[in-house]
Amino acid sequence: MAKRKTYATTMETAFKQLTLDGTTLTCFEAYRTIARITKKRELKKNAWELALHNTFKEIWIFGHRGLNASTSGTTGPPKHIRIPRNDLVKSARLTADTFNLEPGDRVLHCLPSDFIAGKMMIVRAFALGLDLHIQDPRGSVLENLKTGDRFKFAPMVPVQLHRAIQEDRTRVERQFETILLGGGPVSEALIEDLQGLSTHVFQSYGSTETVTHVAVRRLNGPEPPVAFHAIGNVHFARDPRGCLVIYTPHLSEKQHVTNDLVELLNDTSFRWLGRWDNVILSGGKKIFPEQLEAKTAGHVSYPHYFSSIPDPVLGQAVMLTLETEKPEGEVLPEVMDVLMKVLHPHEWPRRVIALRKIERTSSGKVIR
Repeated sequence: MAKRKTYATTMETAFKQLTLDGTTLTCFEAYRTIARITKKRELKKNAWELALHNTFKEIWIFGHRGLNASTSGTTGPPKHIRIPRNDLVKSARLTADTFNLEPGDRVLHCLPSDFIAGKMMIVRAFALGLDLHIQDPRGSVLENLKTGDRFKFAPMVPVQLHRAIQEDRTRVERQFETILLGGGPVSEALIEDLQGLSTHVFQSYGSTETVTHVAVRRLNGPEPPVAFHAIGNVHFARDPRGCLVIYTPHLSEKQHVTNDLVELLNDTSFRWLGRWDNVILSGGKKIFPEQLEAKTAGHVSYPHYFSSIPDPVLGQAVMLTLETEKPEGEVLPEVMDVLMKVLHPHEWPRRVIALRKIERTSSGKVIR
């Protein structure tokens, strides 16, 4: 990871022009191009296009004021915040420093533009002079990709990369130099699949408030680390609960207190354990549902999550919720057979329930 000293734009010119598929456009021309594309379809039926259209419109008309964004709503109602223009540009530059991005580098935007990860791909293309290719974030990344170009940088969510590897591992290696995963924990099964892949794959840590990633973890290559490492001048501490505190000298807001329980290795690296709000205290042991889900993803064939229920002996016991049309009695033997192979006995659920539909936030995260 190389350190940059110069950039394609200044703070004043960061949103003046954009390169889309090799054609450099003014901000107004870029907005007109996106408007023509999205007007060809019914925006109400294609929410990703509406979000893309609105993000471009906001950058064109109100870019000098910053950008509106929403938190994911995982632990409560989504919050709406405005990210200052300088923070957007400085975050984009931090990404350029971290992944050695240069003006003209080809990058892929295959994330929804509703939330910060998708919005920042557009910001980075503007602020860094990148060559942006935009495609439908739904379905298969490879099926939607109608070009044979090689991309220097492509943020994805884990399910997108998992599907792409299953469909055509060789094509993934051919078309992507670096993939950055975000949007949730990465399963142990996916990490195993990434070993031997020539594409560099990283997992990001960040939030809307930190304007996307402030730490990354390499997932493949020789001896991939288990810890996240700070990027730029970001550094960390822990609060009395054991939750991560993030210091971001490059942003207007310098300190961010999270609900993420971590093992702090030093002031620039940590191992993520899980959410403080989700931890299960069972028989004197702390059990982190997210770690259980990393073990069971790819093994349990139904969408699922772990949570807790009161227990008179243990205090709290593990509960598993499955999303399936089948009755609990039918799926229970199959699921427990898998769980007993991949989980420690004290992690086995004391109760399993089956729901036809698991409740999720607007960004697709499970509401426990």
